[in-house]
Amino acid sequence: MKLKTNTNLIDFLKQVQKCRYDVYLVTEDGDCLNLKSVLSQYVFVVLAEKKDIWKDTVVTFQEEDKEILSEYLENDWNT
Repeated sequence: MKLKTNTNLIDFLKQVQKCRYDVYLVTEDGDCLNLKSVLSQYVFVVLAEKKDIWKDTVVTFQEEDKEILSEYLENDWNT
């Protein structure tokens, strides 16, 4: 799933902590950041300063956590 470009990052990361399973940000280079990790959250926020990152990254998570994260993700559930 793609993260919405107008996402409040702090709110998003708070929701990530509520997820039962790990949530990952996968970059265009194939790097995978576990967003439940504080270090990865720091890297995520730094990367988010680059607005072009939104088009080249995806957020992956378990189906069970979709409802928790849905307001922060684009509505294309087929990706």
